Amino acid sequence: MTTGELSTSSGRLAKEHPQTVKLVDLGNSAHGEPIRCLKIGEGRHNALVYGFPNPEEPLGGLLLEYFSRKLAENESLLRELDYTWYMIKCIDPDGAKLNEGYLKGPFTPVQFAKNYYRTPLPLWGEKNFPYRYGDLDFNNPVPETRALMKLMDQTSFDFISSLHNMKWGGITWQVSEPCPELYAPLQQVAKSYKVPPRKRPGAMIAPGIQLAEHFKPVRNHVNAKMAGKRPLQELTGASTYEYAALANPHIFQMVPECCTWYDVRCWDDRPSDTSMSDLIKYTRQVSSENNKFLLSIFDKAEPLLKSPSPFLYMIRYTANEVRTPKVAVIEPSPVLSEKELERPATVAEKVETEGRADIYRMFDVGAMIRMLDHQLAQRSDGKSTLEACRSEVICKLEEWNRIAEKKYEYRSYQLRDLVAVCLGGILYSTEYVKWKKTGKGLS
Repeated sequence: MTTGELSTSSGRLAKEHPQTVKLVDLGNSAHGEPIRCLKIGEGRHNALVYGFPNPEEPLGGLLLEYFSRKLAENESLLRELDYTWYMIKCIDPDGAKLNEGYLKGPFTPVQFAKNYYRTPLPLWGEKNFPYRYGDLDFNNPVPETRALMKLMDQTSFDFISSLHNMKWGGITWQVSEPCPELYAPLQQVAKSYKVPPRKRPGAMIAPGIQLAEHFKPVRNHVNAKMAGKRPLQELTGASTYEYAALANPHIFQMVPECCTWYDVRCWDDRPSDTSMSDLIKYTRQVSSENNKFLLSIFDKAEPLLKSPSPFLYMIRYTANEVRTPKVAVIEPSPVLSEKELERPATVAEKVETEGRADIYRMFDVGAMIRMLDHQLAQRSDGKSTLEACRSEVICKLEEWNRIAEKKYEYRSYQLRDLVAVCLGGILYSTEYVKWKKTGKGLS
């Protein structure tokens, strides 16, 4: 569903169930789009769930479309869950609109790439909350961040979830604390819908379960600076969870990261013919080649890029990151032991890790085509150079798509299955919160 369709549906739901559902205005996006929140129920516990934390991740909008209506239509379920639900179907409407060309299909990686836009870190609503740590002092929230702040400044939340939607592999459940009571239920709900647990070398605390490293980027930044490392990766603010934890240090977060496409080998845990060391080398090589290509095109086109656009800002931000490599502090590469590096990667690890590298490199290339199309539509001179750049980028996208299609047998998960898996994770997680608070609820 598009952002317009989601918004219309929310208004209709509030009119149909005025005793249960309230529509809360949280302000406007950077480009004036309204950001609204559904408040459903009057339970003793408070939950905040929002979709489109990244604008190319539409699954959360569908989940909240389904869940909000089920809650509004089933008052006994609403009372049983005992939550007041705050649901924002789309927290980044500006960016989401730029991805809408993909939403009606076909649901293929190359179609996704041709309609790709991702909001850069300085404009990302989920990562620009005010926060002070050491000599870091962040206080420049973007409008989307302020919309979330408006809600969190008025309500102390017990549970929070941003609904992410990865692109390749299985599912990762990111949790804010070790919660072994939840691992089996989360894994079982994924298994029930034939979604494999995602493999992330060096990052998992249980199959499919990853500990979200909150506050780690700022600690990494301070430690790296004290060690004399330069230049450091840019930080722009705290995360939603970190801001919410100021009001309630016991808040629990679970972020479901379901993927869009997979290969049946994502289930295969037999040893492959590739070591973990070679797997990491492969991903670095693909990333390096992609960065060199993007920068070569941008360098040729940059003198002619006169018309501002979201795509120009995005690609320029990426190009500047490539031109000046920085010490990673947000998501540094996992440090694996020598023994771990020498072991054979499983088939699933190989397919998921190499597939991610092979498929993700198409996305920035697709955004670059959109950037060049915008520039060509706005100017009358210099078109030959821009058209030559565009042709080169299209050829590269087609080349990388052929490679990926040859290496992997793309399969798309059914949307209803992904919604079910992520919703199951939310329900189990909110029951876990009640169990922690009262000793009841986790069954």
